[in-house]
Amino acid sequence: MHALRQRQAMNHMLCQVCGRSTFGRSDERHLFLMGERKGRPITDGEKTAVPPVHEACAAESLRDCPHLRHGAVAAWAQYAQPWGIAGIVHDPQSLAPLPAAEGEELTFVAYESDLLRWTIAMRDVVSLHRCTPVDLDKLVAAVPA
Repeated sequence: MHALRQRQAMNHMLCQVCGRSTFGRSDERHLFLMGERKGRPITDGEKTAVPPVHEACAAESLRDCPHLRHGAVAAWAQYAQPWGIAGIVHDPQSLAPLPAAEGEELTFVAYESDLLRWTIAMRDVVSLHRCTPVDLDKLVAAVPA
């Protein structure tokens, strides 16, 4: 996802697929859909750089997105609190880029971290709270094709 669009989507809770607001549900929750995480569900306090989606956009993504073909998880979150950034962290001594965690392209850095000023930000990161897991089969079945 384009860095500016990702920031706008996270800051204004816009759908990462269609770009419209995900506000407006009577329960005021937002749907977050993430690629396979080795069977781990989305839990309270989870950090993510993935913007929310609408139910219909999630169903479309599950059908068409190559990144989600190997599996996905989803959850309704009551609120998404700004937490930090995801980016490339540089060593303060050598200024060389530090490797991210195994299997990751970017490192998540909290706003309070001393590493923040040594990081080239690529994404905004939020912390998800009051999460309720979503059955993706039921979600897809409930959305007209």
